[in-house]
Amino acid sequence: MKKKKVVLSVRSLCKDYRRPNGNMFTVLEGINLDIYDGEFLALVGLSGSGKSTLLRCMAGLLTPDRGTVSYATPSPENMQLGAFVFQSFALFPWMTIRENIAVSMPKLSRNEQNERIDRIIQMVGLKGFEDAFPRELSGGMRQRVSLARAMVSDPMIMFMDEPFSALDPLTSESLRAELVRIWSQPDRKIRSSVLVTHRFEEALQLADRVLILSSNPGTIFRSIEINLPRPRMPNSKEYKEIEEQLEKAFGLLHLDKVTDEHDYETLVPDLTPVQKTNLSQEQSAVVTKSSEKHALNENKKAKEPNQTKQKRVKPLINTNLTLVEGLVSRLSTEDEETDLYDLCEEMGQSVDQVLPAVAAGETLGFITTPGIRVVLTEQGRLFATEHDTEVRSEMMRSAILKLPVVYSIYALVKNAGQEGLEADIAIEQIVMMLPFEDHDVQFQTLLKWCRYANLLIYDSDEEKLFIPD
Repeated sequence: MKKKKVVLSVRSLCKDYRRPNGNMFTVLEGINLDIYDGEFLALVGLSGSGKSTLLRCMAGLLTPDRGTVSYATPSPENMQLGAFVFQSFALFPWMTIRENIAVSMPKLSRNEQNERIDRIIQMVGLKGFEDAFPRELSGGMRQRVSLARAMVSDPMIMFMDEPFSALDPLTSESLRAELVRIWSQPDRKIRSSVLVTHRFEEALQLADRVLILSSNPGTIFRSIEINLPRPRMPNSKEYKEIEEQLEKAFGLLHLDKVTDEHDYETLVPDLTPVQKTNLSQEQSAVVTKSSEKHALNENKKAKEPNQTKQKRVKPLINTNLTLVEGLVSRLSTEDEETDLYDLCEEMGQSVDQVLPAVAAGETLGFITTPGIRVVLTEQGRLFATEHDTEVRSEMMRSAILKLPVVYSIYALVKNAGQEGLEADIAIEQIVMMLPFEDHDVQFQTLLKWCRYANLLIYDSDEEKLFIPD
């Protein structure tokens, strides 16, 4: 079997950033990959997995903090190593289309530039628009100019960072088809391409291989080969099988990252007499059982002073709790366990839309996710079947208060009394408990969830948190 030629090699790549509060966090850690001659590679992953950061490191726009990125010797030797297509069009508004494309070829003579520009303009469908200005073109046409500018220098590798995300669905579909046509031409000069995308259909239409990245920090979770001829038929059996394989891998990754039931210990606050009175006998039993389990865990830890393993506190999932309530109610109508993808299909929603609600439901203890199944817990079923709105609200309040981040900040606000707790102190607590998360997003999510359950009030003028009367 003929060995594939490697055009770019990444070894042990790590990239760190410093947050505004001064804390360092690792975006990418231990990335190892090879890009082969003639390969179209797609990078997909969770939000914050470092897809764009990895792309920029490979393209030379960012310098890794550790590890290496190395290119093969180009042939011919004067070939440009790489070119970049950004999400935004990034065109010079005072230049014509021809002038915008020529920017990437400063070392060539005017005749050589014109020859290449004429060829590439024909290739990307811009014939007749050479002397137009960007403001005179539609979004799709402007992105064609961006593609032309990257391709005209005949780079060894073309890097694309979500190039179609700013376009409407029809235009992006048209441009993807155009890129497939260009990539299939035998006289193309570009040896390889790397695409960052959050859309599975883009990866399936364009790529020969898909790398799925995990997050916190970004690592390679799985690699999936797509050995299908272009153009690809979405209705074909082979296409559907790879699509299902990709979706399930991505779903497992997401659920593993945000809903691992062994990832942290839940603190169970004591309920007030009013809360206990409002709970039914069955619901009280659930809370009591949970509290007893927590007490047993504490006693066990007290008897094992040498145990130093520290559990990671789970972040809050930035989603609307109304969606979580709707999901829990929907699951209560199922007689059997539900597959995540069957559930999304029945609800007419994409996996990306449903997953945050699933993750939040598990964080609250209403849902469990063995594999890619979505199952109501005993507490979740009690919540879904409770018709008394006051009791239902108290159950939600209790579930939110059990979360370590919420519980700790609620206690700080309570101790602050009528003076209220400064928002900066709450954010410092979040940074301490969740050093690798975006503290602003976590704070806003905490406010959203606590408002929903009437746990906390935030005065934006004083920038303080209070307990409701």
